[in-house]
Amino acid sequence: HGKLTGKLTRQLQDTITLCSASTPSWCTSLARTCPWLFPFELRQKLFKCVSFSLSRMLHHLHGDGSDGALTTDGGREIRIGRLQRQKVRVNRDQIFESAKKVFAIPNTSKMVLEVEFFQEVGTGTGPTLEFFTLLSKQFKRRKLHLWRDEGGSNADDHVVAPHGLFPAPSTKMQQGTKEHVNRVKNFKILGQAIAKVLQDGRMLDLALAPAFYRGMMGKTLGLYDLVELDPGLGKTLLRLDAAAAKIEHMKREGRPESEWRNVTVDGANIEDLSLMFVLPGHSSSELTKCGSDVPVTAVNLREYVDAVVDACVGSGVSLYFESLRSGVEEILPLARLKMFNEAELEALICGQGENWTPQMLVDCIKFDHGYSAQSLPIQNFCDILSSFSSDQQRAFMRFVTGAPRLPPGGLAALQPRLTVVCKQPSCAVGLSSDAAILSAGTPLADGDLPSAMTCASYLKLPPYSCKEVMSERLQYAMNEGSGSFDLS
Repeated sequence: HGKLTGKLTRQLQDTITLCSASTPSWCTSLARTCPWLFPFELRQKLFKCVSFSLSRMLHHLHGDGSDGALTTDGGREIRIGRLQRQKVRVNRDQIFESAKKVFAIPNTSKMVLEVEFFQEVGTGTGPTLEFFTLLSKQFKRRKLHLWRDEGGSNADDHVVAPHGLFPAPSTKMQQGTKEHVNRVKNFKILGQAIAKVLQDGRMLDLALAPAFYRGMMGKTLGLYDLVELDPGLGKTLLRLDAAAAKIEHMKREGRPESEWRNVTVDGANIEDLSLMFVLPGHSSSELTKCGSDVPVTAVNLREYVDAVVDACVGSGVSLYFESLRSGVEEILPLARLKMFNEAELEALICGQGENWTPQMLVDCIKFDHGYSAQSLPIQNFCDILSSFSSDQQRAFMRFVTGAPRLPPGGLAALQPRLTVVCKQPSCAVGLSSDAAILSAGTPLADGDLPSAMTCASYLKLPPYSCKEVMSERLQYAMNEGSGSFDLS
């Protein structure tokens, strides 16, 4: 809505009103109830202005994360102090245990979190993004039993969830066990991590299901959410649900028992399906007392369908979502997130991928110190990036920034802006060769590897002699240089 968007934009330009927390209530209430009235970028700005501290709001509007200044309409310069930072040192091999300790520090919810790794020299944004990336991998471990898992072996022994990560179901019989209690605690840590990346502008690397975001926001989930999470089970339950509805309709019409007992599912009687009151795929998860001995019949079919849905997306996961929300609430008010839909929440929390083209890359990347958009190595570089698969793109982004995904808005919104500079060949150091000639591409660079300063999104790219050599050297560095932060 053009006029309302204009009014909200002007409200967010009034620094004094924002500083005094006097922003009209319609701004947040309308953005929550009718988010489609405003563009995503404006709602994102509103969220950052009203959800955190005064100092964070000022830095978002006028600062750059360091000592900065803003000039008012009267020409008066106002100095913005540095945000307070909580620096922690963690063990790369014990990320999950380290995260528990980090989020238990009282100041973590107030200060900007900065992470360093033991025995590594890197510090700042890059290692911090790497910390959240590694923490995300820890959350996907099978041994935590947090998520629905379709099985299948993989090198990292991570959960396989082709339709997105969603909490594994638990029945009333399982709640209260040690495993269930540990799950609840771990979902609180996940909630703290989600809130922290929103607060500090970081990202997690988790492919969460849209239904997960709906559950996180407290929305009631049902059978159609289960269809989205597990199409096989969901479609079967839809057929059983239709049969149960038909039986209920026949009962209301006063049909004799002999008729409604003969309702079939795909041509088979209910009793012939050999179903028991056990959660499908989880033989030890009984839906009722002694459920493995209770057969599903036309009499209790509705009870069975409702029990499965409730275990999968209702009371079976409600405690996990309650714990998740409590973790989020320790750092920011969860109600502030109601101004975003599921896809927008995913972009804010986990970033996004992007289709790259050579022209788009030229527009979004800064070239310096010997390179320009017309340099032959840069043209080769943009062609190589444009041909990358999604996995290669993730590896490249992690190599140059520490995070495998892009922020909302894609590469153009990356801060600091991605910069590519010419890395002079090591065997040409001290030679009198013209730098401009070297940066045009030379075999002297073919033995060198590119390096990155992740805190500044800064890539040092040697002027390779051809595209094939550049592609091989770049991918080697991306794959082999992700184990630690060292001086480049």
